[in-house]
Amino acid sequence: MIKNTKKKQANQKDSAKQTDFSNEPNYQMDTKPSMFEIISPEGVKIDSEDHGIIKQSLGSKTFFRPMFIPRDGYPRKMQTNWLYSLTSSGEMDVYIDVHKVQQADAVRLLQRQITMLESNLSFQTKRGNIDQINDLQAKIRDTDQLMSEIQFSENSMFNVATLGMLYASSEKELNRYSEAIEDEMSSKFISLVSTWGRIKKGFRSVLPFGKVEIADAYRNMDRRALSTFAPFISGSGRYMGGVPIGKNKITGQLEFINSFGNEDYRPDNYNMFIVGTSGSGKSVALKLFIARELTGNNIFARLIDPEAEFVRVTKRLGGINLNISEEEDICINPLAINYTDIPLDEDDEELEYLEDSDDREIIEKYGKKYIRFVPLREKVNDSLDFFDIICRGKNSEDRGLDVFERNYLEEAVQYIFTEKLQLTSHPDSLFSNEVVKVDNQLIQSKVRKPEPTISDVFEYLIGQYGNEPKAMRLIAAIRPFLKTGSKPIFDGQTHLGKGVTQSLQDARLVNFNISQMEEGFLRPIAYHVILTYLWEHFVKNLDNANKKKFVYCDEAWSLIDSDQTVSFLEKMARRARKRNAGLRIASQDFVRFVLNDKARGILQNTNSFFFLKQNKIDLKAIKENFDLSAGEIDILFGNPDKGEGILRVGKSSVWLQTNPTEEELVFIESNQAVYEEKMKRKRLMQQQS
Repeated sequence: MIKNTKKKQANQKDSAKQTDFSNEPNYQMDTKPSMFEIISPEGVKIDSEDHGIIKQSLGSKTFFRPMFIPRDGYPRKMQTNWLYSLTSSGEMDVYIDVHKVQQADAVRLLQRQITMLESNLSFQTKRGNIDQINDLQAKIRDTDQLMSEIQFSENSMFNVATLGMLYASSEKELNRYSEAIEDEMSSKFISLVSTWGRIKKGFRSVLPFGKVEIADAYRNMDRRALSTFAPFISGSGRYMGGVPIGKNKITGQLEFINSFGNEDYRPDNYNMFIVGTSGSGKSVALKLFIARELTGNNIFARLIDPEAEFVRVTKRLGGINLNISEEEDICINPLAINYTDIPLDEDDEELEYLEDSDDREIIEKYGKKYIRFVPLREKVNDSLDFFDIICRGKNSEDRGLDVFERNYLEEAVQYIFTEKLQLTSHPDSLFSNEVVKVDNQLIQSKVRKPEPTISDVFEYLIGQYGNEPKAMRLIAAIRPFLKTGSKPIFDGQTHLGKGVTQSLQDARLVNFNISQMEEGFLRPIAYHVILTYLWEHFVKNLDNANKKKFVYCDEAWSLIDSDQTVSFLEKMARRARKRNAGLRIASQDFVRFVLNDKARGILQNTNSFFFLKQNKIDLKAIKENFDLSAGEIDILFGNPDKGEGILRVGKSSVWLQTNPTEEELVFIESNQAVYEEKMKRKRLMQQQS
């Protein structure tokens, strides 16, 4: 019986062998490789506690080290796109495993967590451990708030594991990469640990099998924290040439700006608005724009400088500084009038009253036809705005022109333009053919007629309405601005210094320094007069038609109370693009621009914005008017470094940090004490080298 059984079992084994052999594939016919044969390396060796070796080719080896973020390795608050620090630190694969926790389970888990924290708090309170008490109280508040949000479906809980695999060509290089990435993540308060003794499990966890074998890598977090894991956030702006302006905080690369665009892209306008609190780096940013664009992009710039911030940089760049004050031999005539040139194929508001008139000239320049004419009607309105400002007095405490005063002034200005000087809309009316003496030289050819002045207006008002009670306030307001008054700077023929007017068109950089003028009264008036002067003689001048031009307006928040100046800025913002020009406006106060209708028009006609550190009270206004992400809001209203902010060009946003070099900081520094200290440091470094 036993022998038969053994014989039967032997026959079954032989049969099984025959069956197995028959099921083996025919290698001569079936040559299609499996997926694992394609993706698997030639070999994997793990004989160390914290790294392994992959054989991928005949002549080289790849060392790898699995790692993960432990449960206590995350900070209390996470920055947007922190994951880029992992993926950009070297040859690394990153695996994120996310599992949503059911609402009931999440609430139950958080309740248990609160109980444990409160128990620990009670124990630490008895011991008097202040540091632990404060930490536990913060954790209890955060946990309780999260539980309330989950209960009302305002938030969700997830179990998340973050693992990575770092690769290198040698063990030494692997260790160097590991130390670098550990330092990088430590700066973001994130810890990384290796899968010590579990290299095989860590290796399999990062492979695309969807199974994490490192159980202690899971950490629960809410929806807001999980959103920071998004790897698809655009961190770079669109490259359009131009000059470098700063370092991208996400990619670490230089960002370039070209407000005039290029052949492939033309922005709607060339204007930029720079806003930030005092000390946020606005002035440094403006000086970087000026210094780098003037040398790199062949741009011409004119600055209005209320705080003498740009005197030094203008001097070092070889520009012209005009110190506007009552003591200087300088006069900027607000009534000076000039012809304007508009391309024949473009529409413009100034042409509306000349549609059926021959009182204009067609000229051809730069291969294009222009309409040249004198905008008398526009100049009359601009002149009335000037007198309206001076009638309002210091800090705009008084009312502006009433209907009678406006009529008297309009009559006076029109009389001087049309009767006394015989000006018309035709450009030739600005010139006379009589012999005149200019700079001790007799000129017999076509010369400019004298400009109408404030004295001309005053004399007309005295002669016609000297006894009219309704004109007394207007006459009294004008009197201090005469040559014989206390504020004579605006009365007379425009004079910016000997030889300056002639070189003004060719100078790359001109700074109008108005810091020495009375802050509450004369400075806003000078700001308005200089703006109108630059519009007439710099932006609209045909000799500058092919030049790229910028008008810089610093501390623009101080002008918001002047309706006339804001209206003029809004007009420049709308129409500057046709003249190949742009505005660069810098301000500390954003809300005042939003609340003012005319100032809001400036923002609506601005293509580029540079947001630096903001006041907390401006948070609502910025959220309502700009589609900034939560991460961008956190940057602006957190504690950004000087020069750090969000650069928005069109619809593209970049997290930027201005990057002046040590040499540039010396070059653009306006504080004399800081400048001398930096120069001393520079000389010391040169001696040491």
